[in-house]
Amino acid sequence: MELLNNIIFYFFAFIIVLSIIVFVHEFGHYYAAIRNKVKVEVFSIGFGREIYGWYDKRGTRWRISLYPLGGYVKMLGEDLFSKSRISKKYLHFSFSEKKIYQRFIIVLAGPLANFIFGILGYALIFTFIGITYTPPIINQVQSESPAAIAGLESGDKIISINDKSIKDFNEIGTFLNVYKFKEFEFRIQRNDKILLKKIEPFKTTEDFYGQKREILKVGISSFNSKLEKHNIIYSLYLGSQKTYEICSLTLKALSQMFKGRGSMDDLGGPVKIAQYSGIMLAQGFYSFIELIILLSISIGLINLFPIPMLDGGHLVMYMVEAINGKPLNKNIQESILKFGFIFIISLAIILTYNDIIGLLK
Repeated sequence: MELLNNIIFYFFAFIIVLSIIVFVHEFGHYYAAIRNKVKVEVFSIGFGREIYGWYDKRGTRWRISLYPLGGYVKMLGEDLFSKSRISKKYLHFSFSEKKIYQRFIIVLAGPLANFIFGILGYALIFTFIGITYTPPIINQVQSESPAAIAGLESGDKIISINDKSIKDFNEIGTFLNVYKFKEFEFRIQRNDKILLKKIEPFKTTEDFYGQKREILKVGISSFNSKLEKHNIIYSLYLGSQKTYEICSLTLKALSQMFKGRGSMDDLGGPVKIAQYSGIMLAQGFYSFIELIILLSISIGLINLFPIPMLDGGHLVMYMVEAINGKPLNKNIQESILKFGFIFIISLAIILTYNDIIGLLK
């Protein structure tokens, strides 16, 4: 019974998270479309049969659909080859009739909305709640750990690792586990001296929100964190910086995975996201909101990947159209989109399988 309750709770949390992120993303497309005088026929949260809906003054059908696993905005004339099926009276409001730069903006607006949501979300948190800051200064060194063997001491300030500047103690663990090198070079400040220490981290297994994860450590701990609030202007800057860091770390982690240094455990599919959503919601509103912000930024980034069916794939086709002076052949476009659909479905199946295996470990 407890397992069933957990599944229901996780699913409920997942639907909330997904619905918010989908709304933000699709609203970006919607807003850019109406600004460019494109007729938006449907704005749907979810797929399948409509459960509830209404028309706005522009004639857009806003709807909540049966299967809450995504959403879409349907614009008049999305198919570039559909002009013959559109009445001349409405051709001016057709997506396919717009200039390339307008179509590019409309498609790009979805991921941009996710990024803007992330920046504003973090800015509000940093202004009204505060940002946690942990100075990169060592409090304790674990006995016989790699850090102890290398000669690190309490009070040492870590300036950089492999020439990457360290400004917060929490960046140390992130750096180690993104790059997963066999050895790292720590640049530390001890009193007035700058020292270089080469450290080979050790692997350990820890429970990470209900899943066993293998992580790298060197055996050091920090002093207590500080909570700092900032004015809204500086918080917007920090929010932009945080959004950039999330995108940068995501790309670096994927790069390391392609190089064979990563693990499928680092990727999360729908099951893992549902699990984290439930856990964060149970921990409190703040943790839950942070998860939504993080996922919004991640979804925005992923949608920019040049994969057919994703926004990035469409943007690439518009760039090709701009260079060639005409759209790609209809059959070529259909083949590309079919490949993208198969790729995305296959990836979703693999990630879901990996999530389930992770839960069973």
